[in-house]
Amino acid sequence: MKRIIKTRKEIILLKKSAQITNSCIPLIEKSLSEKNITEKEIARRIREKIKKQNGTLAFRTIVASGKRSSMIHSKPTVTDEVISGLGYVDFGACYKRYRTDITVPFIKGKINKKEMKAVKTVFKAYEIAISSIKIGMPCWKLYQKVDKYMRKNGYKMMHSLGHGLGLRIHELPFITMPRKKKLNRKKKKIWEKLKRIKFEENMIFTIEPAIYIENSFGCRFENDVLLTKKGLEILTKSKLIRS
Repeated sequence: MKRIIKTRKEIILLKKSAQITNSCIPLIEKSLSEKNITEKEIARRIREKIKKQNGTLAFRTIVASGKRSSMIHSKPTVTDEVISGLGYVDFGACYKRYRTDITVPFIKGKINKKEMKAVKTVFKAYEIAISSIKIGMPCWKLYQKVDKYMRKNGYKMMHSLGHGLGLRIHELPFITMPRKKKLNRKKKKIWEKLKRIKFEENMIFTIEPAIYIENSFGCRFENDVLLTKKGLEILTKSKLIRS
């Protein structure tokens, strides 16, 4: 349970990291307006933008469009391909060792009805999650609620709904549930610990619903939030970019 609740100093540093991350969103939007922009070039521009603000990349930036966006973590993370269709940019800044993590979805050009339905479902799932979080609520119950909405619309959650942030890119709490009914002894022990974790004041974590259609397309939307006595403070400003 170490580092699950952030100190005042940690919150200040994470907010600064989020500020640096947010500064890259207009850059992404401007870059996507260019006719022949590549995945690799957007990643390069993000890296330089963060570097100029005394930050480093929190992890290797992922830029994926078209079929490559159907992978949770596309490999390679970027290519020389010209961007088109539905996709996402997954990146974060690291400032004085504290890391943020966001995913900016985008539409470049036209997409079909199936893709648009997935985009709308992801954003509705995000709204449901954000409006449902309360201090004292078991984290897994939030996952369960969003997963139920996804399944009702013909999709399923392929990874956790969110995770904590701090000195590492993945920290407690993990907003998730087992995806298998039968767990081995080790995983059962881990799950017993995870399911006892509830949302508490001064937790900082991601909310990142997503849909992936194998070998076709994907959409993920992710922001970092701080839970306070007054409710959620959304630290990052990810949005759907259309060009």
